Amino acid sequence: MHGGWWTVRFWIDVPGQEARVRVRERICPATGPGLLTRPQIVRKAKEIIFRSGADSPEYFAKVQAINQGTTFRRQAERWMNHIQTRKRSRVSAATAAGYQSYLNKWLIPNLGDLPLSAVDNKAGKELVAKLYAANLAPKTIVEIVGAMKEVVASAIDGDGRRMFPREWNHEYMDVPIVDPKKQHRPTLTAARVTEVIQKAERHYRVLYALLAGTGLRIGEALAIKLDPDSEDHTTISSDCKTIHVRKSVRGTREQNPKTDNAIRSVDICEALVVFLREFTEGRSSGFLFQSDSGRPLLQSNIIRDSLGKLNVEGFHTFRRFRASQLRRFRVPWDLEKLWMGHANKDVTDKYAEQLKDDVEYRREWVEKVGLGFELGPKVGTNGPKSAEVGAQQSAA
Repeated sequence: MHGGWWTVRFWIDVPGQEARVRVRERICPATGPGLLTRPQIVRKAKEIIFRSGADSPEYFAKVQAINQGTTFRRQAERWMNHIQTRKRSRVSAATAAGYQSYLNKWLIPNLGDLPLSAVDNKAGKELVAKLYAANLAPKTIVEIVGAMKEVVASAIDGDGRRMFPREWNHEYMDVPIVDPKKQHRPTLTAARVTEVIQKAERHYRVLYALLAGTGLRIGEALAIKLDPDSEDHTTISSDCKTIHVRKSVRGTREQNPKTDNAIRSVDICEALVVFLREFTEGRSSGFLFQSDSGRPLLQSNIIRDSLGKLNVEGFHTFRRFRASQLRRFRVPWDLEKLWMGHANKDVTDKYAEQLKDDVEYRREWVEKVGLGFELGPKVGTNGPKSAEVGAQQSAA
């Protein structure tokens, strides 16, 4: 009892100070109206303690994190390391690079020095306002906000519980709604693909024809090796009719492809097969597209030397063209999924996976679809690139 009231006293951790604090809460009057029975007093005392969070491991972990001064910057470093080293759902190097770019340019400058406990809806609202002011696209803003939320959610205690659970309010933060119909997804017409291939330099002509004729991602195409017996690399068969995707290239380094579904076999129609045979004549090893030093071509150099000059908006335009070509000829979904490296839509897709082993069925369809564009004159063999470009590539 204290001052005519039944009370409960307990110790609680307080953000900002090391020592715990003893607090007192009233339960009910000691006499008269409002007096509770003894069991009710005990029960209400427990409820008061529970609501305070004094006995909660989550509350303790949160206070401890605040007192330790964990900043957004420090937690972002831990998060980046974790998503690239964990065994479960490890992100690709390209994805990690994208996250790091968002952190370096937007998140760390604006939120880096804030305690992680202070990164909430209000901080998010201020961040979004700055992103709008920088005229960023809605999709980019959504992705940056998503990275911010991932960093906050990555702070967990020893039992795997989140230290700073958030109920994010996109309406309050004014996060834009991304309209898929308004997203910029440039593609190419058949006439434009023909024009690009015929205007490009010899080695780039073959690369662009391969991208448009197979739907390969650029990293997968640059990883192709002329070693048909290698099962650890992306290779092209000795007859140039099939590409077995096992690796991708980022920079000059081989890595695992974007997803497990990207590990696949892609068939090539006869017109492009002849084109590739001419290009690879006399070679049986190394990368299909390589610099004088024997390394895979750099994407940045290709954009600078050729793609940009031809006014093509990215390598993915060729992949979109191929997807449209497959749909135009109503290629069965199972084959489209295999060739494009997409995921299953349902359980039935798993049942039909045996079709990938039916080479005759695949060849029939790839010839039926064809290329959809003109290859132009012969390209000759794939000798070394010009000395100037090769030197730039080697230096890079």
